[in-house]
Amino acid sequence: METHAESGCGCGCSRRGFLIGAGVATGGWVAGPLPLLLGGQSADTGRAKKPAVVRAAFLYPPSSTFKDKSDGWWSWPGNEFDAEGRQKQYTIALREMEKKLGVRVVTEDRCVTGAKDVERLAQTIRHERPDGLLLVMFHNRSLPDADALLKVAEKENIPAILYIGLGVKHGPVTQYRRPGMYLIQSLDNMEAIEQGLRIIQARKTAAQSLILSISETKDLQDKREPFLGVTVRPVPFSRYSRAFEEAVLDIDALEWIQRFTDQARENRGVTAEAMGNATRSHLAIKRLLAEDQADGLTMNCLQRGMLKPCMSFSSLNSELIPAACENDLPAVYTQLLGQLLTGRPGFQHNPCYETEKNHYYASHCTCPTKVYGPEGPELPFLIRRFAHTNEGSCAIQVFWKAGDPVTMVRYYPGKEPALDVYAGKVVTSHAMPPAGGCTTNVEIEITDRPDACMVRGHHNLLFVGDFARRFRLFARLHKMRLAQTGFVGIE
Repeated sequence: METHAESGCGCGCSRRGFLIGAGVATGGWVAGPLPLLLGGQSADTGRAKKPAVVRAAFLYPPSSTFKDKSDGWWSWPGNEFDAEGRQKQYTIALREMEKKLGVRVVTEDRCVTGAKDVERLAQTIRHERPDGLLLVMFHNRSLPDADALLKVAEKENIPAILYIGLGVKHGPVTQYRRPGMYLIQSLDNMEAIEQGLRIIQARKTAAQSLILSISETKDLQDKREPFLGVTVRPVPFSRYSRAFEEAVLDIDALEWIQRFTDQARENRGVTAEAMGNATRSHLAIKRLLAEDQADGLTMNCLQRGMLKPCMSFSSLNSELIPAACENDLPAVYTQLLGQLLTGRPGFQHNPCYETEKNHYYASHCTCPTKVYGPEGPELPFLIRRFAHTNEGSCAIQVFWKAGDPVTMVRYYPGKEPALDVYAGKVVTSHAMPPAGGCTTNVEIEITDRPDACMVRGHHNLLFVGDFARRFRLFARLHKMRLAQTGFVGIE
């Protein structure tokens, strides 16, 4: 392992030597008209977004109706059940979820019981057309009221969450496990409610997001992806290369690349010049994001010499700014969706199969180091030359933790959008060579398919954590098709 106490890049040169070798000016630094925050801090690039509005209602009879009833069955779950007290507890919890998720939950002033209350709320739903509906049911005989409101939501194409907050509620519920609905029958399960709200908020945020598509295109018209609603803005590669050339660096700009060099296990042949170019690439990308107030980007990045953005893409995704290689729009859509649903960045990768162990390899050159999220621990990594060329540009090799659960996802846009989801766990991170592929190479055991070769897709996104069910619930709640080839498990 190399020592970086006095080294500017881990290659033996001093900090001043790094600056001189990278062609750095020691005056003030400029990266376009807007100041950009480096050192792991994200520039305020994206536009302000409106929160998803979810209409919430509690379904149970007023406590006065429990009194003087000779038929104890009528008052299920029992006369001692304090539904009003539960409503207060749940309302407090919903307010905390609002702060955490950025969603807005509008609660009814009183409980819903009977036809008049149902019609009143139904009219509100039809008029306001909220982004989602949350029904919290505390009484066995409130199910007809819930059914009536769910029909309204289905007709208006509004995603609905039905939470049956009873420890025991007899009878089948499979009819509620249908497209457009998320059924939760669980006792005081705030995490499940939060998950449902997060799923609604994710699509609302995606529909307000702007992604830059950097390529040699001459068509500069914005386009909108129909299902998620993401706006895609074509950007000529010449604009990026001009920003790259205009980026002027100084000591402050060095802090970004210094974070990599100080924390890397090793530097395998990357020069100060290559480090400087990696920094210029990051400054150029940040400049474009800030100028357009964009939320993320994808780029036709292959065969770009020293202008390749591998280090920048790793850093951006670690900050939860979606960045995808090779101008792959479905990959950047998947990265955006995954970050919104999990709060973690995904690893866009090429697929490969280990047939004798029944395992799967994921490899590429832009793996984020903060796979547990911006506030989580950082995976160990080393800096090395880009795997497939000899011009000396740099990339990053990240070493994943064996045993970690992972979720692999691919979003397929089009007339009938689909989501492909796989669950697995990390086996090991391979040295490269001999494993080959790209710089980071992770071996995965697929845990919800009998054959790893069933995995489909190119540039799938790999997220650390057991989120497969959350992605599948997103598909169900928003009426997407699930590509469930060979799936073994419970949806």
